[in-house]
Amino acid sequence: MAKLSVGIIGTGFGAKVHAPAFQTIPAVEVMAIAGQDRQKAARAGQGLGIPTVHDSWQQLIDDEKVEAVVVAVPPSVQFDVVTAALRAGKHVLCEKPFGIDAGQAARMWALARESHRVCMVDYMFRMAPERVRLKELLDGHEIGRIIRVTVEWTVRGRAAGNSAWSWQFDPSFGGGVLFAFGAHVVDYLQWLVGPVRSVAARLSTRGGPVQSAPMDRPVAADTLDAMMLLDGDIPVSITVSNATPGGRGHWLTIYGERGALIVGNANLADTVIGTRLYQSDAATGAWRDIPVVSIAGEGAADGRTLLVGRMAECFAGAIRSGASAAPSFEDGWRAQVVMDAMRLAHDRQCWIPVGFPTGQDEFTSPGRRLQ
Repeated sequence: MAKLSVGIIGTGFGAKVHAPAFQTIPAVEVMAIAGQDRQKAARAGQGLGIPTVHDSWQQLIDDEKVEAVVVAVPPSVQFDVVTAALRAGKHVLCEKPFGIDAGQAARMWALARESHRVCMVDYMFRMAPERVRLKELLDGHEIGRIIRVTVEWTVRGRAAGNSAWSWQFDPSFGGGVLFAFGAHVVDYLQWLVGPVRSVAARLSTRGGPVQSAPMDRPVAADTLDAMMLLDGDIPVSITVSNATPGGRGHWLTIYGERGALIVGNANLADTVIGTRLYQSDAATGAWRDIPVVSIAGEGAADGRTLLVGRMAECFAGAIRSGASAAPSFEDGWRAQVVMDAMRLAHDRQCWIPVGFPTGQDEFTSPGRRLQ
């Protein structure tokens, strides 16, 4: 069987993580790359051994030799690229957060259904063996009825105030902590525990000044503090910040009637490598390790390539087998519905109910303004 031919659109995360991840799969050939800057794309292509460098993402999509595309561009551009790729008959793996709001996400999902192509969103934490095992334990009622959930994801990041300006600081491009970190949290909570029913949220900027920031542009929020109620009135508290001195990494704790399950990573240098799964005793609170088989390649320079590699394997396998795959475009839409509600909750300073309408084509996002 011929290898699946993949094109990478994006020379940041696409070149750094997606391309190396796809290149680990024997049944895949990464044969093309494109980005906003042609020279940067050429350097990435040469360094990664990608044979074709296109002048634009449009040119890559028009390349008949490319069967599937990875869309690793800023959120503000994702809609245009994804819809063009689907209309050209490509399979699509889109980097999260899947557009800038639920309205765009709904339209991309609708087009994906019409296209009958394999379409996924790169919510990579679903591929982490610790979270896969956590889901198995939760589905098996290991800790009984879930009582509450807490998420803390805090890193120093922008706290020092010496970061160079990029689109990730610009809310008009979809920059900021809600899409960068919060999107992952929203997705894995709904995957692990259940749908969000209401939210309260505050977005703020706590980090120091950004180098060479345009005077006429606001800086995107770097801190999210939120509360949620999931199905069954399960409360969730969330603190996510990439501007916290002394931040302690990424920790998810799910409390149940018979103790708690914890996935945590205190490794501030890598959001993947060093992750562990624990269970705490209901009576004593004592923690014990739960053994999990790690992903091969723990010596990787960037642990994200390990999870994205699993995502890429799932994506390629679904294309060849004709099977469905998750996280899907529907999952991306569901996360965007919640994030729209979070932005609206911030604006109105109150709790906002969350609904998932059945008529997605008629869905209008209430929280279009980016933070």
